[in-house]
Amino acid sequence: MATHFGSDGSVKLVTTGGSVATVGELLNWTVTTTADAVETTSMGNTARTFVKGLTSGTGSMSLYLDPDDAVQQDLVEGDKVDCEFYMEGTDSGDTKYSGTFLVTSVERGATMDGIATLNCELQLDDALTIGTVV
Repeated sequence: MATHFGSDGSVKLVTTGGSVATVGELLNWTVTTTADAVETTSMGNTARTFVKGLTSGTGSMSLYLDPDDAVQQDLVEGDKVDCEFYMEGTDSGDTKYSGTFLVTSVERGATMDGIATLNCELQLDDALTIGTVV
């Protein structure tokens, strides 16, 4: 089984200028996909049966806040962004997860003894693509 260090991961966004750029100061990211289970049980069945329904997904990322980072500035609630998530790196053959996401929330915060952070929640718009870096 292959394992990967989280420190090899990254997230890239298509910026307002149209170029792909790496999100700076990334601490962690997640992408979650789900499928609805639609019940098909009918009278006379002795166990419930289901078929796959609609799929959906969400994403999130946590970063150290950098107000000068142009990519972080593109994370605006209500905007759609094209995202690429990388777990093992960005070399040819590495896996990438990509899709268009609606930014549903952006949270900025600070503590007395910590570094200011930015947390972003995303809603997948359409399907997630799982591919490899070319």
